[in-house]
Amino acid sequence: MERCALGLVGWGTVGGGVVSILARDGALLAERTGIDLRVKTIVTRTPSRVRAQRPDGAAIGDRLEAILDDPEIRVVVLLVGGTGEAKAICERLIRARKQVVTANKALIAVHGDELFALAAQHGVGIAFEAAVAGGIPVIAALRDGLVANRIESICAILNGTCNFILTKMEVESRDYRDALAEAQRLGYAEADPTLDVDGTDTAHKLAILARIAFNRSVPLTSVRVEGIQGVSARDIASARTMGCRIKLLAVAKSRPEGIELRVAPTLVPLDHPLASVMWNHNGVHVVGNATGPQLFTGQGAGAEPTASAVLADVVDVASGRYQATTAHYRFFQPASAPAFLPETEEVTSSYARFLVPDRPGVLAGIINSLAHHGASVLSIHQGAADPQGQTSIEVTTHPMRGGAFLAAVSEVDRRGLTLSPTTCYRRL
Repeated sequence: MERCALGLVGWGTVGGGVVSILARDGALLAERTGIDLRVKTIVTRTPSRVRAQRPDGAAIGDRLEAILDDPEIRVVVLLVGGTGEAKAICERLIRARKQVVTANKALIAVHGDELFALAAQHGVGIAFEAAVAGGIPVIAALRDGLVANRIESICAILNGTCNFILTKMEVESRDYRDALAEAQRLGYAEADPTLDVDGTDTAHKLAILARIAFNRSVPLTSVRVEGIQGVSARDIASARTMGCRIKLLAVAKSRPEGIELRVAPTLVPLDHPLASVMWNHNGVHVVGNATGPQLFTGQGAGAEPTASAVLADVVDVASGRYQATTAHYRFFQPASAPAFLPETEEVTSSYARFLVPDRPGVLAGIINSLAHHGASVLSIHQGAADPQGQTSIEVTTHPMRGGAFLAAVSEVDRRGLTLSPTTCYRRL
């Protein structure tokens, strides 16, 4: 039985999950893999917080040198968040020739190119399965299981906080603020939920998936990002009327003209597999040219789901299956620079809700403007007039250029056919 001493840098929910799984199922893991994993040293700013959960025999301190200078520790689990301190620590670990396993998606999305080049130079690996979709093994699926495929598209729900909020709004007819408060009370949302609800967290994860799927370096600036803060109860109800539900969707599509990358609230038809991914779950829908559609779904966060992904990486690294070679990081090497398409060049089905006076000619005017810009209408719904003589006209289009759709909506508003700015969403 091979013994593998682990170092943990940083402590929190995931670190506790790693310790918990090893305490409960370490013997089973050793039986399956032939590797006896033991946490030898934990380094954290607050050692006192760790002592209550300390694994047997683990040293706890606040100096990274306790891991850097220990030749027995070959694999280090890096659980420090953010990009500043985490990057500096990761660089020190690499230069000390430690194999790194991390759950930090921002670190990989923002600094992946330089860190993987440094790791290849020093002959060590950086494994990051836990950085995207928690316990769902989607990184391994894209990198290894689907390696024979040309990936055509990825559409994914990658933030459990947002998915919980949107589900709560739909199922219980809550408004956004009430649903967010409930998510915070249950621990699904942070006290400051900004990085979740504004789409930043999802954008980091999408950038990582797109790098692997398309074998290209993907700067975060190439991802168009829109959060869920503006989604209203009316929007949720309107989506239901159109046979859809709203999800914060990460979308990556490869087209001959270039790559589309966006994070935005999107209408998902109820018959699409992602529509059934509810509450705090994640779902990743991948289309390969050989396999066709694939759906990966499950817990996208949490102590043990994320720790499960961490330990899978630890086993891969410790067993030598995760090769520390330049070739292994091919998806981080700059290749021919792709064209990242702006919103105006996105090709997708779209939705618009026009608030209009209930009078003859309005519907015809809207349809004419849409047709003038090349829109083909997929469905249309007009609600009953309210006591003020106002009604809504909801339209979804067949796939069309985003620029043409936005121009058509702008023309409708500019012509005075509407009573307020039109609400628009993309539709899957």
